[in-house]
Amino acid sequence: MRNDLENKEGIGARMRQSKRVTRKASINANQENQVNNASKMNLKGQKRSISENSVASTTTTQTRKRTAFGDITNAIQAHANRMSIARSKSLNKEPKAELKRTKSLVVKETICEVPKLKNIPAKRNTRLRTSQSTTSLSIAPISVEEIKEVTKSEKEMSIDEQCDEILSCPLAINDKSTEDVMDVSVKEVVEELPEGVVPFDLDDDPNVVSEYAADIFKNMKKREAKFPVSNYLTREGALTTGMMRAILVDWLVEVQENFELYHETLYFAVKIVDYYLQKNSTPKEKLQLVGATALLIASKIEERQPPPLDDFQFICDDAYTNAQFKEMEIKIFKSLDFDINMPISYRFLRRFSRVTSLKMEVLTLSRYILELSLHVSEFVDKPPSKMAASCLCLAMKMRDIGEWNPNHIYHTGYQEKELVVIMKSLNQMLIDAPNHKLQTVRTKYSHPVHFEVAKTKTIDPSILLEL
Repeated sequence: MRNDLENKEGIGARMRQSKRVTRKASINANQENQVNNASKMNLKGQKRSISENSVASTTTTQTRKRTAFGDITNAIQAHANRMSIARSKSLNKEPKAELKRTKSLVVKETICEVPKLKNIPAKRNTRLRTSQSTTSLSIAPISVEEIKEVTKSEKEMSIDEQCDEILSCPLAINDKSTEDVMDVSVKEVVEELPEGVVPFDLDDDPNVVSEYAADIFKNMKKREAKFPVSNYLTREGALTTGMMRAILVDWLVEVQENFELYHETLYFAVKIVDYYLQKNSTPKEKLQLVGATALLIASKIEERQPPPLDDFQFICDDAYTNAQFKEMEIKIFKSLDFDINMPISYRFLRRFSRVTSLKMEVLTLSRYILELSLHVSEFVDKPPSKMAASCLCLAMKMRDIGEWNPNHIYHTGYQEKELVVIMKSLNQMLIDAPNHKLQTVRTKYSHPVHFEVAKTKTIDPSILLEL
């Protein structure tokens, strides 16, 4: 009996062990099926998103614990099939849209074949290039046969070609072509100008705003009187001397070059410094703070991407805190009465050189003269437009490219005799420049990028005395 029981227990243990083996084998088979199905899906090029992969991974971990629920890869395969069907439906939508467009063209053609339509006004596709009102447009009727030809040609052309044809159509205004109207306007402008003056602002580009350019600079010239700057450096008890200001301006030029800022930013910063210092006595310790804050304000106005405040704090070697910068910024805005639209000489110089069609070398030479004059306290109280005209006239004489003619007089607003005094001082400044302690501007314009204009030979002062 004991042997029989032992045999029965051995048989039961072996059966239980075989069941465990078969269960493990089924689990391994399920896992192998999952791996094989996944590899097949990858070979077919079906991709799943990260969220689908995470769901699949969680479900597979659950199925490993309970294999009796079947293979989870069947659900993943069904989801992949649904996704492929959805993609195929979205791809099949484009031919339907094309079919609708062709049907509309056919309908348009059948409408045009109705004999009752005789005089159909033409919808001329035009592009307005003048400021004339639409009520003066003269529109001629066309026949049904012409409309049929147009619709047939539209069917053969693509949408891009139709748009190009629309934009190329001429415009009829009072039975005159656009070219005639433009020629008349140009003739009127030429007739209004004095003798010897070349018309300039005739560009059709709307980005140039040629029709407003002359008025803009007239307004800038009027605003010069609103921001007068006296020679505050020669006053009794002035805390700022001419040499201190020259050192500050030389440092600002170096910062502008290292930060690759616009020249307008530099000139605007110097203008802010002069306007602030003439109203506020500033000790030597705060002079660099005034210059850096003025450059920060000018950068916010002129630059596309102005440097952050931390950069200005860094170039001052952390001598001032952010709170001091903000406090100085408020003081400067109060001194300006929050009116920051101040005209600067650099804008006038660019305008004068453009309207007189001077070469780039002459403009660069005049820029060098004007930028070098920022250091000199003698030119602090001079109007920006007069400084720009004087620098341009002196550069023309140094290059020997002609006289100050009626065209220059008209566009700048200054006779040559009005500029002689400033030109003499500027020429003497150029003569003394090689021996000056501050050489940042001269080094900058000695580079080939600036045509080495700093090395240009100065003119004899006796020539200016004869003017």
